[in-house]
Amino acid sequence: MHKLLVFTDLDGTLLDHETYDYQPALMALARLAAEGHGLVLNSSKTQAEQMTLRAALGNEAPFVVENGAAIVCPVGMPGHDGRSPSPTRHLLAADYGYIRQVLETLRQAHGYQFRGFGDLTAGAIAQLTGLSVEAAAAAQERIGSEPLLWDDSDNARAAFIQGITAAGLQVTQGGRFLHVMGTTDKGAGVRWLGDRYRQAFPEITWRVVALGDSPNDLPMLQAADVGVLIANPHRHDFVVSGVARLLQPEAAGPTGWGWAIAHLLNELAE
Repeated sequence: MHKLLVFTDLDGTLLDHETYDYQPALMALARLAAEGHGLVLNSSKTQAEQMTLRAALGNEAPFVVENGAAIVCPVGMPGHDGRSPSPTRHLLAADYGYIRQVLETLRQAHGYQFRGFGDLTAGAIAQLTGLSVEAAAAAQERIGSEPLLWDDSDNARAAFIQGITAAGLQVTQGGRFLHVMGTTDKGAGVRWLGDRYRQAFPEITWRVVALGDSPNDLPMLQAADVGVLIANPHRHDFVVSGVARLLQPEAAGPTGWGWAIAHLLNELAE
């Protein structure tokens, strides 16, 4: 039996860059669910943010949060510890408290100008992102990463990144923000959960698919059997390499997402 195990970014990929709408992908989402394929959200969004979207989608699968900082496995799903009545959370890298400590130490020592989510109110985050205040508050419930807006020079940014690296952390570029986190990425989530799905369902041959639109999605595409680079007119071009098979839909956001998934499902049915 062959099934797709789909890992998807959210903003600019399954969700429209401007409106956060996913309506153009509904037919593909419904087909994935009806045919018994796996759909794993793998995003920079927090656990609280993804819980809301998963409820709207009717999605019960494990999910990867904060660019691979942690994996949340609901009861009865691959990766759950089998004992707790609550979802099992696996932290893959540094925790949020340490990240904030490093950021504040660098800011105090060098005067870097940046604004992290921990520095802002939910209202300010809502204005920056277009989220509701409630959704922005959910974005502040962080486990192992900090998005920030860089307000300083390019030279200062390079020195800042050196300081982050020296502290055992890393910086990745998302669609809107720099993300400071431990030494993990979205690809780590794909590999970790892919192994758990194969262990839990040995009778299924899983074709791992990953969809994303930004540089921080590249490790996820590289960890998949099929990587899908979603068009995003708001993004700077970046080099895509090391992907076993790459699809590049012409349409942006959820329209391109729906086309790619339909294409792969049709291939599987042949």
